[in-house]
Amino acid sequence: MRTVIHTALFLLAALEMLAGLLAGSAALVSLTTEAFARSVTAISQGFSRRVGVGPMAPRLRAELPAVLSVTEPEGASR
Repeated sequence: MRTVIHTALFLLAALEMLAGLLAGSAALVSLTTEAFARSVTAISQGFSRRVGVGPMAPRLRAELPAVLSVTEPEGASR
């Protein structure tokens, strides 16, 4: 009986370490992605300032999804 309890505790400890490793890996991937996104944003803003192009206007940002979700009229075929 004692061996079964020790084996179960060992398996639980191993599963806990595995879960911690997976959570740490996910956190590291998240941090890396965030850093990459911030650096790309900084580069693109610097480039747009250098070229003289303004960022996307809030009105355009609001209207863009409506323009891209164009549906076909009834009776139209591809």
